[in-house]
Amino acid sequence: IMVSKYDHCLWELLLRHSANELDMDIDVVVSNHGTLRPVAEQFGIPYHVTPITTPETKAEQEAKQLELLKGVDVVVLARYMQVLSPQFLKHFPCRILNIHHSFLPAFSGGSPYRQAYDRGVKLIGAT
Repeated sequence: IMVSKYDHCLWELLLRHSANELDMDIDVVVSNHGTLRPVAEQFGIPYHVTPITTPETKAEQEAKQLELLKGVDVVVLARYMQVLSPQFLKHFPCRILNIHHSFLPAFSGGSPYRQAYDRGVKLIGAT
């Protein structure tokens, strides 16, 4: 699982996994922030931080991520807020699942929740 700062997708996956509702193994949580370490640790899942602080650090951090994800069949992006490079993607062809709100493409860019609220959206889904 890859995640950034927002916890709801990670919580959902870990809770459903612990309730045996998801038939999968969760080997590791990789994040570009340390914020959600306590969540992963609560479930006994190793948590690794690979901070991407500037465009110059992206390739180096993605190389570390790929090392951490060695042997993983499927990568789940649970509100991971970084664009993955083509070099990263080639390691997981058709094996990355991106969990996100269904605002796209109607509300793209920053603050999609604010944009939807301002437009009066009352119901959303997930894709």
